[in-house]
Amino acid sequence: MNVAITSGALFYNIIIIVVCTAYVLVKDRAANRGKPEDLALSGRSMHWLPCAAAIALTALGGGHINGLGFTTWEVGYAATFFAFGSGFSMIVTFRFTGMWFRRSGCVTVNELMGKMFHPAIAPMLGALGIMYCWLVICVETQGMAPVISLLTGTTNFQAGFIGAAVGVLYMIVAGMKQIGVVNLWNAILMYIFGFIALFYLGFNQGGFEAVNSQSFLAQNPELLHALGNPAIFRAYVVGTFLSGALGLNMAQPQVQAIAAVENVSVLKKACIAAIPMNMLICAIIIALAMMGKALPLSSAMENGAEGLIGVALMYLPSWLQICLLGSFLAAVLSTFAMCVLVGVTQFTRDTLGYFPAYRNMSHKKHAVWNRVWILVFAFSSATVAVTIRTATLGALTWGFAWNIPTFLIFIVGLYWKRSPVGGLVAFLVSWALNIVLTFTPLAAVFGLEGNNYSIFMMIASLVVGLIATALDKNAKPSFKKTYKMQRAEYDAARGALPAEQ
Repeated sequence: MNVAITSGALFYNIIIIVVCTAYVLVKDRAANRGKPEDLALSGRSMHWLPCAAAIALTALGGGHINGLGFTTWEVGYAATFFAFGSGFSMIVTFRFTGMWFRRSGCVTVNELMGKMFHPAIAPMLGALGIMYCWLVICVETQGMAPVISLLTGTTNFQAGFIGAAVGVLYMIVAGMKQIGVVNLWNAILMYIFGFIALFYLGFNQGGFEAVNSQSFLAQNPELLHALGNPAIFRAYVVGTFLSGALGLNMAQPQVQAIAAVENVSVLKKACIAAIPMNMLICAIIIALAMMGKALPLSSAMENGAEGLIGVALMYLPSWLQICLLGSFLAAVLSTFAMCVLVGVTQFTRDTLGYFPAYRNMSHKKHAVWNRVWILVFAFSSATVAVTIRTATLGALTWGFAWNIPTFLIFIVGLYWKRSPVGGLVAFLVSWALNIVLTFTPLAAVFGLEGNNYSIFMMIASLVVGLIATALDKNAKPSFKKTYKMQRAEYDAARGALPAEQ
């Protein structure tokens, strides 16, 4: 085991975290803001570049590093549809759902849905949101553990806790502001080292030639087609794209950074930066994974996730191994950190916020308790993650599907009518269906086994939601109509003030 590589990838991340955190603290002190207490929102003053980086790298975690590496060996270039779904969701988030979320002034999606439909919906969605964050944290820990284990020679269990400890450093000091600045620098370095590694492997180690060789093409013809083959398209492509495209738009990890910006105009700039930040690295990872499958040493690895790490350890020079693996680890840490912070935010606001003793605490006490819950949330989920193993992309697409009803019911309430009964029925029916699909072979009856939970959730929530809303005679006017009326009244009142004075 090379000691320099062992320590280098970890210290790569620790150094970036420490330097960026020091920068945030110094800048806040210069502005007389003292130690950050608003961990969740950073005083709603987040710049558009850190906002873009926070969301882009939150979506770029274990699902892309481990998941895309593993899946590329199985389905080839069709793995890009996981990235396409994620990128499409960012366009919708920044240019549509995120704008309404920011206009509402809410901190969590659960608050917004409670405000739109009925307050009782907020804690119900809050419980789902915490479950979703817990799932993603577990997946990210499972993504960190093998990388750290390979680098350090520790057991998978020990490596998971090392990763969790570094992930906690990512945001426990300054919260969302710290995540944004650290992610911005990680994104810059990730692309620099990613492209260097891609070209080094491709031209210096014969990676491009190996992928395009006649023997590799003959053995794996479906891997080089964007849609794979009919079986891959049916079992993977459609469901995976829909899960990301429809399941991330109203997921709290994707929108909390949006709640931290000053106004919606910031989101327009952030959108332009976030999409290439997220999408380009996907292309690099898929290309590296394909080279790993084609080159002789790394192709002997057990699966694509190990092959992606293996191709770096076997073919790259030591300094580039440190930088590339460090940047891969940073991508996983970014999602881990954001989901821990988001999970704690939902727990403290949508659950503990119902108790007066907690709700009436000072900002300083809130910050102290939030940091305590961050530690509890991070290390308890890490314990579960290193004990139970699961397929990365399969777990994530299953988790994304749970959020699809929230997005579709939001659309119904935004443009048509807001029915508390309709929304509740749609949630319960679609969630029950997802449980049935999980534990029974029902999907196979329809010929949609695989990553197709999203198809069922989309149809069930939309059909049930529309029918139940249509039958509700007490449904409220659309949220958009109500917002415009309230905005007009507010603007008229502001315009009337000078005349009255």
